[in-house]
Amino acid sequence: MTRFAYSVFCDDIRNELNNKISLMGIFGSLMYLQSFPTVLPKLCAVITASTPVDRPFQSVSFKGIMDGNVIFDISLDEAQLNEIKRSASIIDDPKGFEAKAMVVLSPFHLAAPTKVHVTVIADGEEIQCGGLQISQAPDGLTII
Repeated sequence: MTRFAYSVFCDDIRNELNNKISLMGIFGSLMYLQSFPTVLPKLCAVITASTPVDRPFQSVSFKGIMDGNVIFDISLDEAQLNEIKRSASIIDDPKGFEAKAMVVLSPFHLAAPTKVHVTVIADGEEIQCGGLQISQAPDGLTII
């Protein structure tokens, strides 16, 4: 297995009991908005980086870029990475380890259609990750 990463964008992230999270209003890879400029009360993302069990992360960071500007940059510290390794050993998952970042952008200002690009840097290696295309709704499509 090789390293990979993916992102899920949504309206809200809720922490639940028993180490669970709920993602509310999940988007695919495209978000339509009625008009620009606009301000969303909140835009959230969960970004996951996966690595084989024989290549645990020594360093990992998550970066979001929109219109050439960094809108989030999260690095996991040694204690967080050690906790991921400890949790993975409890689960004993032969597939590997996962590192996650939860991002809340509030409020989220949008001047025009754009794309949020997400990149994960793990041990100095860039892992491409999905993003979110934000576009004007086509004529006749009403956004609720």
